Amino acid sequence: MFPRDQMLMNWPERVWIMSPVRLVVLRLQARKWLRLTGPAPGKTVLEIGCGPGRGARILAEQMGFAKVFAFDLEARLARKSARRLPDRLRDRIAFFAGDAQFLPFADSRFDAVANFGIIHHVLDWRQCIREIARVLKLGGVFYFEEIYPPLYANFLLKRLVRHPTEDRFTGPQYLAALRENELKLFDEVDTRSKYGIVGAAIKV
Repeated sequence: MFPRDQMLMNWPERVWIMSPVRLVVLRLQARKWLRLTGPAPGKTVLEIGCGPGRGARILAEQMGFAKVFAFDLEARLARKSARRLPDRLRDRIAFFAGDAQFLPFADSRFDAVANFGIIHHVLDWRQCIREIARVLKLGGVFYFEEIYPPLYANFLLKRLVRHPTEDRFTGPQYLAALRENELKLFDEVDTRSKYGIVGAAIKV
């Protein structure tokens, strides 16, 4: 098993994910996803690394998924997200504790998978992408936001935030892993930045 504490957020990251600015960013990302792909495909979506549950609500309310399964490595966060869920969404969103490297679902289970900047926290990120592709249906969509080491491992931020330090992916490596797992980028995705990417890919 991997050292769990290397995958968990520290306090500056927790401040960031709870901030009003981060909520605005999440909503803008969902809007961009919908511009790229059109209406969300199918009914079910899996969110990896749900944190305080904001992404799950956006997937249900802004993107229109009928059922959202959202998990976090920290069981405490998943429980808190479930407690804070408005009554109107309790039959549409389910929270649980889980590990993105070992998804507890059958092959081809979901119409979509969503990643709001989690994979760079995962130690075996290649295994995580393999698992995402495995649980996606053929024609399903992987929605993602990811950042690369020049952003989170620079001189300043590497002293503030906690991330794994070995085998980190660059943009070309991340995109190659998507291709290797039969996840094809939508044509309009901008891949030029060395700092990160917001985009979507379809399972082919």
